[in-house]
Amino acid sequence: MPKIRLLGQGDVTDCMRLKEAAGWNQTAADWMALLAASPGGCFGVEEDGRVVASATAVADGGVGWVGMVLTDPAYRGRGLATALLGETLAYLDGVVETVKLDATAAGEPLYRKLGFVEEAVIERWVGEVPFSGAGSAGRYGGPLRHSPAVPVDVCAECEGAWGAGRAGSSAFYFGPCYGVSEAAVEGVARAVLGGRGRAMWDLFPEHPAAGVAGRLGFVPARRLLRMVRGRAVPTAGDVYAIAGFEWG
Repeated sequence: MPKIRLLGQGDVTDCMRLKEAAGWNQTAADWMALLAASPGGCFGVEEDGRVVASATAVADGGVGWVGMVLTDPAYRGRGLATALLGETLAYLDGVVETVKLDATAAGEPLYRKLGFVEEAVIERWVGEVPFSGAGSAGRYGGPLRHSPAVPVDVCAECEGAWGAGRAGSSAFYFGPCYGVSEAAVEGVARAVLGGRGRAMWDLFPEHPAAGVAGRLGFVPARRLLRMVRGRAVPTAGDVYAIAGFEWG
């Protein structure tokens, strides 16, 4: 019989198998960071000695994030995702007043049934920035709004922007990134992305971030819906790139 339990570091191999079946970009390091950041909020369904479904919940700054809702293709249609979301929401409702997630079209109907409503469209853009030797100078004085648990391989900053990135299983990931002007963000984006090959950038298409990404050669590849449950907390205007669909 399948059972729901907390996920731990020993489950990373199974979690990576679920991620690979979905074609997502996370690495083992991403999974380990999530599990370390929220040991009481990451759940899985175990059957026959292996994890066949997952969901993660991370609380930071008064907002909870649901991510990595994955089910082994052979076990879909059994309500495992619904059961896991019940566990993650019970966990988050005990510690925050606002819960958010970035929903695929397939997941959106389920999230609406659980009380989530639309907040904004969010898109994944893909592109490649050639190495140009461009750097950045100065210190960014604004807030860094992401959880300190978010993995960061490289970062750059200047007086008006801060940006970071990390390796992914299929492409480099750019984000999070914050800035006060498009010009400043473009500078740190070039510094972080230059010469790293194919990269992904998650942004709000109605935000100036889309203009920056477009000038750097990025194009939209995937559209999701940011949804919220509970007290509304709009995304700050200085967010040019989120930290990832699993982090917000």
